[in-house]
Amino acid sequence: MKDSPPEAAVLADIALVLLVGAALGPLRRRLRQPVVVAEIAAGVALGPSVLGLLPGDPTEALFPPEVRSRLAAVAQVGIVLLLFSAGRELDFRALRGRGRAVLALTAGSLAVPFALAVALTPALLAARPGTAGSTSSPLLLAPFLGVVLSVGALSVLVRIVRENRLTSSPVGVMATACGALTEVAAWCAMVALLTAARGLSTRHLFLTLALLAAYALVMAFVVRPALRACLGRRRPPGDRSAVPVLVVGSGVFLSSWCTSLIGVHAVIGAFAFGLAMPRDLGPGASRATEDPLHHTGTLLTPVFFALAGLTVDLTGLGWHGVLAVAVFLTVAWGGKFAGAALTARLLRLPRRDAATLGALVNTKGLSEIVMLSLGRDAGLVDDRLFTALLLTALLSTVLVNPVVRRLAAEAPPPPAVPDALVPGQADGHRPALRMTDEPRA
Repeated sequence: MKDSPPEAAVLADIALVLLVGAALGPLRRRLRQPVVVAEIAAGVALGPSVLGLLPGDPTEALFPPEVRSRLAAVAQVGIVLLLFSAGRELDFRALRGRGRAVLALTAGSLAVPFALAVALTPALLAARPGTAGSTSSPLLLAPFLGVVLSVGALSVLVRIVRENRLTSSPVGVMATACGALTEVAAWCAMVALLTAARGLSTRHLFLTLALLAAYALVMAFVVRPALRACLGRRRPPGDRSAVPVLVVGSGVFLSSWCTSLIGVHAVIGAFAFGLAMPRDLGPGASRATEDPLHHTGTLLTPVFFALAGLTVDLTGLGWHGVLAVAVFLTVAWGGKFAGAALTARLLRLPRRDAATLGALVNTKGLSEIVMLSLGRDAGLVDDRLFTALLLTALLSTVLVNPVVRRLAAEAPPPPAVPDALVPGQADGHRPALRMTDEPRA
């Protein structure tokens, strides 16, 4: 598409990415894998690892640099909208009165892989001194590896919970609550890491954190009530006014712009605006305001995953890279499984339930890929380490569903679990398990 105008080539490339993802859909469904797996695989297939091996380098012809820069802008819009949906669908009301158990499970699933990743960093740098990015150092690389190897993906987790009919089970509820807390904690840590990667002084770092705190207060005590007043008004039946979705859409982009001005990435603002959305608008108002944005994000997000996959060159990994993926997978999967399962056993959950919980929290997806891309752009990791970590996230997710299905199939009827351990069961409330990486009906 080098001979086409860049604007026209962008449209053709978007269509190509969507078609390749759709072509991989039947295989993904047969293997019972989340959508994100097919989207990343589509990018890898279009990149130097597969298509680029053909004569004439079709990857470079289809995705020249001037087109990729425009695709990156399209992908940014998709990611901002999908991060808004991610924040909107986090519902912490399920933690009322039961926060200690969920906090303990979340801490266990984060602490073990984080500590293992930090301990692994010196050995990684000793074996391959050029692993870190241009602006990275052991003091930044270690916590960055800890975050990306310990965080999970709530969107993929909820889909797997629903597929395996664990939505109302104690294991499914606790895993979902842990996934929500993990996502928030990971983004807070990523803000601090990206700020430090910019080489800012301590004074500037504290100023950024103070501005973020002020921004959070404005979102909670000004923006949220304003949204409730604007979106909570009764409208006549059949009203299809575009005002609500325009208000929310503009708010998402303005919030993203504000966090960019503060000095952190735009996706943080989109995520925070989603958290600030009122939860008591009713299903009709929610569908009218949020579904259009969700569907638009779902349509454009494959472009982001495709761009990430286009930078993955599996042929350049070598045996050292394969060994690094194996070590990362052991740290990420083994560490999260051990941390969550052991904590669950201390909370007196049955062994099989504890094992299922340990498997569920290992899901990876949108947030991890975004964090990896932000880390590479900030110079925290180089392309080879980015490839190894991306493959680790992909393999971690691929392993989850088969393990959970096996455990769920062999499990006897679940015994009663004390209400103190099960978020949302004592008062009859169940958390909103709507968050998914697929379009909503």
